[in-house]
Amino acid sequence: MDLLTDIETVLAARTTDSLWRYYSERLAGLGFPYASYYSVRIIETAGERQIDDCLFLTNCTPRLLQEILAQDALASVPMYRWTAGNRGSESWDWMRRLRQAGRLSPAEERMLDLFARHGHVAGYAVGLGDSVQPVRAGVILSGVLGVDQRRLDGLWQQHGSLVEALTGLIHLRLSVLPYEPPEQVLTQRQREVLEQIAVGRTTQEIAGLLGVSRATVEKHLRLARQALAARTTPQAILLASNRRQIFVGPGERCTVEPGESLAAGRAWRCQSFAAPAPRTETAVARLPRCGQA
Repeated sequence: MDLLTDIETVLAARTTDSLWRYYSERLAGLGFPYASYYSVRIIETAGERQIDDCLFLTNCTPRLLQEILAQDALASVPMYRWTAGNRGSESWDWMRRLRQAGRLSPAEERMLDLFARHGHVAGYAVGLGDSVQPVRAGVILSGVLGVDQRRLDGLWQQHGSLVEALTGLIHLRLSVLPYEPPEQVLTQRQREVLEQIAVGRTTQEIAGLLGVSRATVEKHLRLARQALAARTTPQAILLASNRRQIFVGPGERCTVEPGESLAAGRAWRCQSFAAPAPRTETAVARLPRCGQA
């Protein structure tokens, strides 16, 4: 399989599940069967920086994921700390050198020990930096359970450039796919009125276009603000656009109609990051939003 096939497949992906499945299978074929992707979407204003949304995708062993979630310890994993401030790739030997120099915190050392207990003793971190604005992201890769770093370094020499290119491509595609957090899904009408307001139309003009009363348009705007936890309509437009729930291409689901099951056609399977880890091959978790970056 060549990079052209990768590009064609990634560009054709319409759901995060299918995209993550393809990426995981490709990495496994290259000798990296375990991968975790973490991205943070940031809103920056003068003097303020906020995390609007986070995404965590992983196919790591379920028991390891459960322990990380139970301890709320993702931020203490040294590999993730590296990806947060770097671009490119780095061997896990970086963590061992820091540990030997006494530069890891006790929490970080506990995470290294936790990974080792589950057989994850060698890997690479890929930092994606600011390759997609305003998203910061990284990927943690691990070899087969128990493999040593020297063996994995040999695989990286063979496939590292391809892994980095494929990871960057996956990140670009993920950044534009719509998603449906269960508590924040907009109806079709709510999408329509937000999009019309965003392009400069008044509520009276929108009422005429949609064949409804002005009061109905105001109701849809109010419900959209509630769904997005926005204080004002401009903030609702910003959040909906940032989360790819408006101005989305045809065929890319990002709404749910009244009475429709959220599971029907949903792009991403979501769960609270504090909930027990799912017993599935691929875990998808959404982290708490609106924290300070």
